[in-house]
Amino acid sequence: MSRVCPRCGSKESRGASLHAHDGLRRMLLYTPLRCRDCRHRFWVLNPFKPILLVSAVAALVGVTAWFALGVHGSSATVSTPPSALPHARAARGDAEAQLQMAMRYATGDGVAQNDAEAAKWFAKAAKAGLAEGQYHYGLVLLEGRGVVQDYKAAFAWMEKPARRGHPLAQYRLGELYRYGIGTPIDKPRAYLWFNLAAAQGVEAATKARDSLVWQLKPEQLAAMQAEAHRMSRLPANEAPATHADAPAPAPASTSP
Repeated sequence: MSRVCPRCGSKESRGASLHAHDGLRRMLLYTPLRCRDCRHRFWVLNPFKPILLVSAVAALVGVTAWFALGVHGSSATVSTPPSALPHARAARGDAEAQLQMAMRYATGDGVAQNDAEAAKWFAKAAKAGLAEGQYHYGLVLLEGRGVVQDYKAAFAWMEKPARRGHPLAQYRLGELYRYGIGTPIDKPRAYLWFNLAAAQGVEAATKARDSLVWQLKPEQLAAMQAEAHRMSRLPANEAPATHADAPAPAPASTSP
């Protein structure tokens, strides 16, 4: 469960209260958090809530069937639905279940927190083609949590979901271009990815994009804005590749 604030990019957050106007869907599937730095209240998908909801519905259906069929006192049991067994489904190659397992181990949600196990399951979800898994695996490689830190691999994995329209991946990719992490410094292309992320509501990307405007030539701005328009109209998976294979220095920090 990523706790990065979409407004300022801070990782410092705490649980927030539910409000009556939040809506049933959010209450059932998401957890509210509040950024400790900018006080922004945001939502993150809680992998446990859908599982608990499915389990509760399945249990209710099972009890209803038990009484309807008159099997009270018999040895009949209600089997656990497959959706309530993410580890078993993850082991069978279910990418969504693999992501759920990774989130659990990353946050200690129902299991002992274990960065190495989280990284293992993020890698599986990423290699299965899940954009959210690719984003989180890129973060794991970037920060060296549970794996050997590898900026070039982090760049390669972060680029995949960014090209598929993942807004936070686009913002992170912009940071990598801006500071030359896993790729040569390329401020025009950093502006491009910040611009795409900002268009999807990532406030930190808006600030980062605007801070680069004065550093670029007018013709660079015009070219990158035209490219952003073109890419934003492409279906997912069709955004052009960038020079991910170029050699890169390895800066010590990713902070702006």
